[in-house]
Amino acid sequence: MNPLHILFGNESDDDDEERIPIDDMTGNETEVAIEYLQLINREPNRENIEWAAYQLQADEVPLVSPVESLAERENLDKKLIAPKTMERTPEYQVRNGTISTTLTVTAFPSKVGLGWLVPLTVADANLRLSLHIEPTDQKKARNKLQARYTHTQTSLMRKAKKGRTDLQEDEAERDDLLRILQDVVRGKTKMFQIAVYIELLGESQEELAETRSQVETILAEQDVETVVLRRQQFEANGSVAPFATDTIDNTHTVQLEALGTLFNLVEPPIYDEDGILLGFDDTSRPVVIDRYAHSGFAAAITGKTGSGKSYCRKSEVYRRMLREPDVQFVLFDPAGDDYPYFAEKLGGEVIRFGGNQKVNPMDLEPPNRDIGETEDTYALTVRAIVEMLHTLFEASGGLPPAEEGMLTQAAHYAYLSKGIVMGQYDTYENESPTIGDLIRGVKIISVGGFAKAFEQEIVPMEDLLQLQELHILDSDGQLAETQPFAVPDAIFEPSEAHRSFAEALEPKFESFKPGGINQNLNGQTNLDLNSRLVVMDMSSFADTGEMPLILHAMLNWAYLEAKRSPSRFDVTFDEAHYLLGRESTRDLINLFIRHARHYDAGLTLMSQTAHEFLRTPEAHEVYDNCDIKMLFYTQSVAEETREYFDLSPEEVNYLQSDAPRGQASGFSGCLLSSTEHGRRRIEVHTGEFEHHVLDNDLDPWAYIAQEEGGVAPSEPAVGAGEGENIAPSQPVQEDMPGVDDTLDASAALNQPTQKTSTVGDQ
Repeated sequence: MNPLHILFGNESDDDDEERIPIDDMTGNETEVAIEYLQLINREPNRENIEWAAYQLQADEVPLVSPVESLAERENLDKKLIAPKTMERTPEYQVRNGTISTTLTVTAFPSKVGLGWLVPLTVADANLRLSLHIEPTDQKKARNKLQARYTHTQTSLMRKAKKGRTDLQEDEAERDDLLRILQDVVRGKTKMFQIAVYIELLGESQEELAETRSQVETILAEQDVETVVLRRQQFEANGSVAPFATDTIDNTHTVQLEALGTLFNLVEPPIYDEDGILLGFDDTSRPVVIDRYAHSGFAAAITGKTGSGKSYCRKSEVYRRMLREPDVQFVLFDPAGDDYPYFAEKLGGEVIRFGGNQKVNPMDLEPPNRDIGETEDTYALTVRAIVEMLHTLFEASGGLPPAEEGMLTQAAHYAYLSKGIVMGQYDTYENESPTIGDLIRGVKIISVGGFAKAFEQEIVPMEDLLQLQELHILDSDGQLAETQPFAVPDAIFEPSEAHRSFAEALEPKFESFKPGGINQNLNGQTNLDLNSRLVVMDMSSFADTGEMPLILHAMLNWAYLEAKRSPSRFDVTFDEAHYLLGRESTRDLINLFIRHARHYDAGLTLMSQTAHEFLRTPEAHEVYDNCDIKMLFYTQSVAEETREYFDLSPEEVNYLQSDAPRGQASGFSGCLLSSTEHGRRRIEVHTGEFEHHVLDNDLDPWAYIAQEEGGVAPSEPAVGAGEGENIAPSQPVQEDMPGVDDTLDASAALNQPTQKTSTVGDQ
């Protein structure tokens, strides 16, 4: 009877076969049937008694729901799972239009390496790999090994008596059997039975053949032999996922050690030949990375203050300096409370802005054709200047579009006044204009044009001669009838509206004049890098709102300096969020990263959270271009960060709470992600001497004096005159623990880098 009929009482009176005649029932059966009818409130008439007796004597039917039996569910499942159409051939099957064939491994390699089956699992092929592994009775395994060893030994003796010389393979097999047999007898290993089946799928015969060729090539490289299960394709369905019942039973005996090499159950070590030790992974293996071995040389480091990110960066700089004698490091420190101490300890140079140092944001250089550079940075530089000033003028009414247009015209004039023409790269070798030249261009527009400005002696004679040489002006100083290239019209023939906009713009440049807060940006660059390690202390701008402006200018300077430098150039920007919010600086960062390989220059961007790199598509692009990313402790992990890295709940919890944080744990920890090595957790450790070099509160000289009994430079040496003492705070290379000194000290003290202690950001 249909279960739905039973449930809803729709039983048919014509179902005679579902009744037991009352004459065939015993008295007890009749009594039980009546009691059953009373329980279900049905009249105990003849017809119902016969029906009830039948129901009570029926076999118990397993149910999966009130209206469905187990057998009915099984039939339904078969209809849902089984393919609607299926075609069989000796070597393949066609299921619902998809062609498949199953292979099995017939011979395993005699020697295996770690993860030798991994290339198959990561191959770009449509396949299903099924492994059947069962432990073997060790006594039986020992007997089989003994019998096989005896057979091999006997065969060797027989061949030797016949004078055969082709015994190498037999001897190797005998030695392997003896080694395995001894390990089994001593209990050092166990034996297992393994069967491997590989189901390949394709939409056509050609695709299936291509996949099969690809898989066989991969396995052949590992010395693995396979064969198609000819005339057993249908039976093989049970041996592969999802059934996996091994209906073929093509097993091989392998030992435990070989079985453990199928996959990389432990991640491969991270070791770049010319790399720097960053820390240790979860298995205490050193993590050695060379950023210059990646496709791009950029890195991004994020984490809260105190998480250890600055300490980690300093350790990388220090170790790179020990390894490479000619690398140039420049670190920009907006707070000025960390890296200056580090530089002074190593005899480096600290440049504190606010004095006579000048950085010219209008510096320009031609593309370097020798290294294949083709991008013209003229337009980017002009746009960067305009956007930089736009940021500065936000506090004084902003920069309306009309004033921005006047600013652009004045910038073009400034370059023309130095003989620099956009697109004519040979002119880029001329001295670049300064902000003062740009201000003069604005003044020219406000007074009514170049001619009037020349009459009022606002324009020097040099500018007039330069414009005549470019054939912009004729011999009389008038605008030439035809121009060899586009010129800024507002400079020579400004309208009244132009003059009005320029007049409104002039007062906004007061901060660039002598004595102004931005005077450091008005003049030719005079920064001389006299040390391998230079720290730019920007703390004088910390509370002025000028930090984005000065960092903008310094980014442009760093890019040009990297182009000029004959040696490897490594730049670090702390508080990189100042740079990520502006289009021109993002473009300049991406330009820096794209050409880093040409200049052999590295760029490191540091900020509080990874989310700051993912807020906008433009900042996202910068983050994508950083091949190395390090995530230290943060209070919360933004949803964008989780999605970007596909972080697991455990990794999120690690970053938010479990990541070691310097002072609290003696070392710091982070998630390291690189395009070459994937992602894993690492711990940042340093040796004792390194720790004294990197920690702002410790003195490496005191450590040397304590360990070696030497004399620190701050103490007069025996026989030294009173005036010969040199204070350790003086940035003098020969009297500070420079990189060569620290290398010698570390070697003398026999202090290799090891897991000891570190601290977080200072």
